[in-house]
Amino acid sequence: MFMFMDRDEAGEQLAARLLAESLVKETSKDKLLVLSIPRGGVVVGAAIARVLGCPHDIVAVKKIGFPGRAELAIGAMAEDGTLVLSPWIAAWFRPEEDSDYLTQAVGQVKAQLAAFIQKFRQGQALELRSRLVIIVDDGIATGETMKAAIIWSRTQQPQKVLVAAPVCSPPAAQEVARMADSFICLAIPERFLAVGQFYWNFDQISDEEVVAYLESTNPTGQPEPGPTT
Repeated sequence: MFMFMDRDEAGEQLAARLLAESLVKETSKDKLLVLSIPRGGVVVGAAIARVLGCPHDIVAVKKIGFPGRAELAIGAMAEDGTLVLSPWIAAWFRPEEDSDYLTQAVGQVKAQLAAFIQKFRQGQALELRSRLVIIVDDGIATGETMKAAIIWSRTQQPQKVLVAAPVCSPPAAQEVARMADSFICLAIPERFLAVGQFYWNFDQISDEEVVAYLESTNPTGQPEPGPTT
């Protein structure tokens, strides 16, 4: 069942919900920061940042795919090397037995995260201290990527961490809600196979589109200033 025409529509609906969120209403705009998970999450995050009138950037996290099934996540890694592995995937994948694959996959993801930071943030670190950080994705399936983003963001001493997504699976919703200070989700359907099933248009987003969305929500076309990595 389609819930959203595309990511832009999902972002607009989510932004309207966030406007009514007490944590957002009580925080000044200069303390708000939207962080989107590339690539699809950036489209949703851009719509939210436009409505809230706050800066928008990417949080560098990426899933690690299951051997032979890249779309299925073993886990995810954040930009500081934080690794989150899915507990239920352990029934099919055992890191201690498949260490060569995991080592190779981790190396590839590290390189991709470094590329994200360079391409989308011009190599800059993020300044999250004392801010309300709103972490956004276009949907949450297993939750490993979002969990890695939350864990990493906590190390940067934000004021609060709010997670926002248009749609989420029931198991992931429970875990994310437990880890975040606030969790805003428009739908948590029981029949959840993949995020894309809830969108009419779920085309892949290119790197060039990510850059364009970030530039559209940052007047200078540059990310939030911070020390270089």
